[in-house]
Amino acid sequence: MASFYREIVFGLRSDPYVAVQRPEHHGQEAGVTPWSWSDSIASWSWDGYEGAPITVEVYADADEVELSVNGRSIGTRPAGAPQRFRAEFETVYEAGLLQAMARRGGEDIGRTELRSAKGPVRLDVEVDRPEITADPLDLAFVSVTLVDDERALYGNSDRQVGVSVDGPGVLQALGSANPKTTEGFGESMCNTFDGRALAVVRPTGRGQIVVTVTADECDPHSVRIDVSP
Repeated sequence: MASFYREIVFGLRSDPYVAVQRPEHHGQEAGVTPWSWSDSIASWSWDGYEGAPITVEVYADADEVELSVNGRSIGTRPAGAPQRFRAEFETVYEAGLLQAMARRGGEDIGRTELRSAKGPVRLDVEVDRPEITADPLDLAFVSVTLVDDERALYGNSDRQVGVSVDGPGVLQALGSANPKTTEGFGESMCNTFDGRALAVVRPTGRGQIVVTVTADECDPHSVRIDVSP
C-alpha cells in the first residue's frame, strides 16, 4: 500500500487506489504510529463475510472521492492534501463490484475498481521479463497469484504452491509476504499469502528456462524465460 500512496502524494498516479481492511479484524484497535499502515489489501473477495461490517480506504490526490458497491453510492468523502490523501468509508461486505471515483473541481479525474472473485481458483503466473542474460546475477522474478477466470484476486483462498524449474536455471528462492511464516526461502513449496507468492530464478547457462507452478485443485501453469549470452 505504501508504494501506491507515495505515487499519489508525489503526483505520479491520477487514479485512486483502493485498499480494504480485513473484515475479521473490524473494530479492533491496534498500536498506531505515524509510520504504521493499516492491515489492508486491494481485494474485494471476502467469502464468508457477506453482510459483515468492513472498512474501505481510498488514497487519492483529489478534492473528493466517491465509493460505490454494485452501482450503489456509499458516500463521498474529501481527499487530497488536507486529508493526507486518504478517505475512509464504512460499509458492509457485499460481493460484486467496488468502485472508487476521484474528482477535482467537480470533474472526474480517475477511478479504480475491485471485483469479487468467483468460480474456480486458478493460477496466474507472470515473469517480470521474458529474457535475461546468462549471468548468475541477472535474476528473473516470477509472480504467482490466485485468481478467477477474469483475473480477480482470491485474497482469502490461500493454498500451498510448488515451483519446478527446467532448463539452464535453478530456483534461487520462493516465498510470500507473510510476516509470520516459518517457511524457508530455499524450499520448492510455500503457502501463498493474500493470494500471492514470488519465485526467484537464477540462470546457469544459455537456452530456455521453463518454470512450472502447481497447486491443489488448480491446473498447472508454466512460463518460459529465454537466457541469452
